[in-house]
Amino acid sequence: MTRSKASRKTIAKQVVAIVALVGFFAVSLWLGDELWALSAYWPANGIGFGATVGVLLPITFTAAKRSFRRVNSAGSDRSPRWAVASIVCAAVAVVSALAVSRAIPGRRSSDSCLNEWQPCWVNHLYPGAFFVTLGSLAATVAFMTWLPSWMSKLRARSRR
Repeated sequence: MTRSKASRKTIAKQVVAIVALVGFFAVSLWLGDELWALSAYWPANGIGFGATVGVLLPITFTAAKRSFRRVNSAGSDRSPRWAVASIVCAAVAVVSALAVSRAIPGRRSSDSCLNEWQPCWVNHLYPGAFFVTLGSLAATVAFMTWLPSWMSKLRARSRR
């Protein structure tokens, strides 16, 4: 029994997605704590850091997505610049996603939460960081969704 090329591509995409997801969580356990260690030096400590990464994630993800699209535009002489911009935006988006993933609350045992590398130490040290991070993420996505339609209406009013 032979499989078609389309089904092989579909299976390959699924395998790559699973490997990327597992790799992301592995890197999150490794680097997520290091990123949250920076929150001690951030304005407003963990709450400010959570708000910052919550705002950065959708902005940099969208910028990377749009930059990657421009890399493939036909006959563009600025394609290398867009490639560099897309890689930088994607890197910042991944770092923001790593920090956001560590803000997710874990188990509630107080002894293990005090130690780093446990799933809930961020929320134990910075109570409410999860809600602030999630709220800033949702507010930024809502604003980015609402702003383009609002700007077109504002331009139409100013042209009258």
